[in-house]
Amino acid sequence: MHEVWENFKAIVVGVLPNIQTFGLVLFKVTLLLVVGYYFSRFLAKRVRKSIESRDIVLSNFLSQVVFIGVNVAVIIAALGTLGVQTNSIIAVLGTAGVAIALGLKDSLSSVASGIILIILRPFANGDVIELGSITGKVETINLFNTTLRLPDGKLAIIPNANISKANVINSTDISKRRLDITFGVGYESNTDAVKLVVINILENNPCVDLKKGYFIGLDSFGESSINFLLRFWIDVEYGLLETKASILESLKVNLEANGIEIPFNKVDVNILTPKAESSQQIPTDKDILENIVFVPVKTDIQQTDFKQDSQPNKDTRHRIFDKIAHKLKISMKDNGN
Repeated sequence: MHEVWENFKAIVVGVLPNIQTFGLVLFKVTLLLVVGYYFSRFLAKRVRKSIESRDIVLSNFLSQVVFIGVNVAVIIAALGTLGVQTNSIIAVLGTAGVAIALGLKDSLSSVASGIILIILRPFANGDVIELGSITGKVETINLFNTTLRLPDGKLAIIPNANISKANVINSTDISKRRLDITFGVGYESNTDAVKLVVINILENNPCVDLKKGYFIGLDSFGESSINFLLRFWIDVEYGLLETKASILESLKVNLEANGIEIPFNKVDVNILTPKAESSQQIPTDKDILENIVFVPVKTDIQQTDFKQDSQPNKDTRHRIFDKIAHKLKISMKDNGN
């Protein structure tokens, strides 16, 4: 029993210095990792704040690069403290990097695409862009992905590799946008009367930029209607959806007020009977055009700083037959291109 105890004491005495040495090394490694981690966060934050005022996208990118780079250096230093040969580690990391690159080629492609997006800058934070069927406001551009806030409030996270291959439409760099509206009227409608109704609507809507012109003309022949194409420019401050809704509402009210049919899919059965002679005079095109009326539609769209050169006529009944030639000449020019 005494010999066993002596052997145990000898083992403890022999191992204890090694335990103390290993414990000290382990403490150094732990301290190095903790301090290195918080130092990388501090340094990345300082880099972000120093560049953020000039370029928020570049500041996010550089802060991520600094954070990852410092942590990699700290891990290599910690392994060296444990006695591992760093040269071997670097060689192993190089070999493993090739294998990882092959396995994660899609992710690395997103990283490369992120760098390209940051350098070329096709868009920036806060821009409204279209990517295929997705339209949203850019919130962040990271190394791996870009986040978009959609109009319905959802957050879309799109890999940068997909963005670099897609057609990007940036609609933020201009203050005015063109709206295209297609509407149909009955085949028996007078086309000149339709154009005059639309001209009245455009020239009395404060959202329309009359300086850039507008276009109204036949677009196609439908199954139950002749379709007109309407093009005009607006200031984006008014809102695209709001302005389009206002114009469509005015179209419905004014077309109905002038007896112009807005058709829908239906089947008309006409029974032909001998017509009795009537003394009632059939209205001519001149009579129709002389009696075009304009009905103003109330709208909540406002802009306090807006100044329009042409003022709306206070009389809600516009007799504009004497201006037909001038109006139609303007409307037939596609100034909305």
